[in-house]
Amino acid sequence: MRISALLTVLLALACTSPTPTPTRYLLPADVPPGTVRVEPPVRVGLARVAVPPYLGELGLVIETAPGQVRPARQHVWAEPLDTGLRRFLRIEISKALGHEIGSDPVRKARWQAVIDVGIDRLHGNLDGEALLVARWSIARKGGETSDHRFAASQPLPRPGYPGLVDAEVQLLRQLAQAIAASLER
Repeated sequence: MRISALLTVLLALACTSPTPTPTRYLLPADVPPGTVRVEPPVRVGLARVAVPPYLGELGLVIETAPGQVRPARQHVWAEPLDTGLRRFLRIEISKALGHEIGSDPVRKARWQAVIDVGIDRLHGNLDGEALLVARWSIARKGGETSDHRFAASQPLPRPGYPGLVDAEVQLLRQLAQAIAASLER
């Protein structure tokens, strides 16, 4: 009888113990005032940002061994990564170009150039680096299409998952600058 009472108390305590609240991360989406002008009609648009299934989970991802990745349980993106990436890249490409690019698919027919982005890899590793591998295409009116690739790594500026997010943001800014440069050619 004592053992079952003790087990009942232990089970009740285990059920009532607080579970840790995950830390949620957002990609920065701030546009400093006066840095981007809007030129109606918008001539360039970001149509699609695709991420692989292993990034579709909310947890930040670490490569634990070559070809093996593990999503974090307590350090997660605050929104689906493709949604956050699309907003972040639109803002960063706009800043790099000095004028707004579009993202509203309803206006796609008016765009002179359409950007599609695919993220192949976006994760950290046990060596204290973040890695980004991406590709994008630019389809211009008249049928001209150009394909581009980007691959870079960045040391974590501070330890842990906050450092991983910081490094991934820096890599994504580099990607946005590369996309903007390819539009200006």
